[in-house]
Parts: sequence; structure tokens; C-alpha cells
Amino acid sequence: MIRINNGEETNASFPAADLTPLLDVVFIVMVFLLFTANAQTLSLPVNLPEASREQAEVTHEPKTLTVSILSEGKPWAVSEERYDSFEAFTAALLSEVKAEPDTTVLVAGDEEAPLGNLVKLMMFLSENDITAAQVLMEDA
Repeated sequence: MIRINNGEETNASFPAADLTPLLDVVFIVMVFLLFTANAQTLSLPVNLPEASREQAEVTHEPKTLTVSILSEGKPWAVSEERYDSFEAFTAALLSEVKAEPDTTVLVAGDEEAPLGNLVKLMMFLSENDITAAQVLMEDA
């Protein structure tokens, strides 16, 4: 235990906190950090198979479909095709999604486009169980 003597011959003790448990904990943490800081991971040598370019299987990128909400002119667009009415737009969107069910739908909205159009589109996607939708945004 750490004691502080005040130099006088009196039996009065100095009212200070006992630092022994604190120092014990600090030393234990230091030892733990020293043992774990330089721990090397062991790995077994593995011979990986080699394949030529002709044998390599081509990976396919997931198909994406961009849906745009615009502020001027025709407000709806599927890929590059613009639509005046929401009904024609949704029919084209459904036909594209049903042609390839694993399509990821990307929603790109114009900054000046009405929020109601985005809500209307999200409700349509929800009603038709189109769950793979992402909203495109630009970093500020």
C-alpha cells in the first residue's frame, strides 16, 4: 500500500486515496496490450488453382434501371424514355422490371422536382413489391 508521510512524528494519517488498485489495473492493461499488439496471425500455405483466361467464367454485373423524376417538361422517365402521364410511366416501368426480375431500380430525382412525385413513385414501388430500389444523391 502506498502511504504518504508528512514528516511529523504524529500518528495523524494524510487523507489521500489509496492508489494501489489503480496502479494494479494500469499494469495489467499495459501487459495485455503488450502481448496482443504484436500478435502475428498464422496461416497455412495454400496452393491456389490457376485458370487461363479462356476458362475463367465471365461475371455479370447486376442490371440496373434508372427511373428519373424531372422538374421541367415531361416529369417521368425510364432510362432515356420520358413520359407525360404517370400511368404510361408505370406501365413501362413494370414491363422493364418483369422482363428481368433481378433488376435494381435506381431513382434519380431532379433537385427542383416536386416531392409529391417522389412519394407517388415510392408508393408505386412498394405496392408492386419492387424492393431493390436505391435513391441516387450527390455529395454536398
